[in-house]
Amino acid sequence: MRPAGVTATGRYPLLDAPVPVPVRCPADWLPCRPALDLDAHTERFGPAPAGGGTDLVGTLDRIGLSGRGGGHFPVAAKWRAVHRAAGPGRTPVLVANAAEGEPASAKDRVLLLRHPHLVLDGLFAAAATLRAGDLVVWLHDGEVAARVALTRALTQRHAAGLREPPVRLVTGATGYTGGESSAVVDALSGGPGRPGFAPVPSAQRGVHGRPTLVQNVETLARVALAARTGAERWVDTVLLTVLGDGVRTVLELPATATLAQAVAAGWVSDQPGPRAVLLGGYGGSWLPWTQAAGLVLAEPALRAAGTSLGAGVLVPLPAGACALAEVAAVAGYLAGSGAGQCGPCRFGLPAIAAVLADLAAGRAGRGDLRRLARYVGEVDGRGACHLPDGVARFVASGLRAFPAEAAAHRRGRPCPGGAYQRLLPVPGRD
Repeated sequence: MRPAGVTATGRYPLLDAPVPVPVRCPADWLPCRPALDLDAHTERFGPAPAGGGTDLVGTLDRIGLSGRGGGHFPVAAKWRAVHRAAGPGRTPVLVANAAEGEPASAKDRVLLLRHPHLVLDGLFAAAATLRAGDLVVWLHDGEVAARVALTRALTQRHAAGLREPPVRLVTGATGYTGGESSAVVDALSGGPGRPGFAPVPSAQRGVHGRPTLVQNVETLARVALAARTGAERWVDTVLLTVLGDGVRTVLELPATATLAQAVAAGWVSDQPGPRAVLLGGYGGSWLPWTQAAGLVLAEPALRAAGTSLGAGVLVPLPAGACALAEVAAVAGYLAGSGAGQCGPCRFGLPAIAAVLADLAAGRAGRGDLRRLARYVGEVDGRGACHLPDGVARFVASGLRAFPAEAAAHRRGRPCPGGAYQRLLPVPGRD
């Protein structure tokens, strides 16, 4: 059943009902409902879209589809850049990015385990449109269940006689930055899989110098839906992970739904209403609940309000939790997740994490809040990749959202929530 007050929209909703995913689930975890086989998939969504071409790119442009991996870059513009860069000896590479590095997120995993055929439909539609010669699904090491679901889906399609190009399933190191597009391109090119700032976009020069399209798996699933509906029948929805009490609830809502509706639909908690929310994940922003509750989920509306859905993560902060302890724990994790190839990652992020740890413990010095603000300003926009930018946004928004708590901690009076069971999953701590 759908949660009260939330109506499924669109002809092809991805999920029938919210899916709870334990934070500490094993790699072979499967949802209660198994993946649709090819026959059930075809019955629900219709035959795979035939071909691609300029009509599909035009559809993606008209519906305003943006990438759902976190950056929300316009999909049609990305595809056109790849098409322009292709030529003799420069056949495009297509990568379905299934490496969900955000610890609070589970939407991509659920999508792969429920609808692997829909992701593959989108991948093959992109391949036909861009005339790609190498198709890859990029997964984290240890994602056993997702790899099994994709292998079964590919086997079913081959047995059904579908004439589709081969797909390689490739795994890379698990980690926060392992699914970042430049890290994926680096790994597939034979490198160590480090993120970085490339002077030329991967759409022009990516894997082994070839034009490369790296697209999140949810984005490809929506490409497959758009190829079926066209722009005229398209109704946008949002796939969202809502975290609470050790459970990540993946749900689908209309893009016109509010954050308050999303929390009501997906927050698993016996606490009273939240006092703040984290929107967008560990590179996202903290917002006071009074400011966030009425915002709608549509990305353009969130951007207009100065925030973003990012990787599709929403974390309500319960009344009893210590916001500073959560910010400090995540900042420490992110400081250890960098590639260590530039000053902001090697020195700036550890310095930020150290001051935040002292602040959370109530042992910060008189000038530490000013020092913290200076460190955040110094790393923002200066990294070889976007990790320092995300940390700066996460920390700065936390200081803005919780000024009273920060002042009390600085005076040596940590809030009672310091003993609260930790809310945000942090690998290595949990």
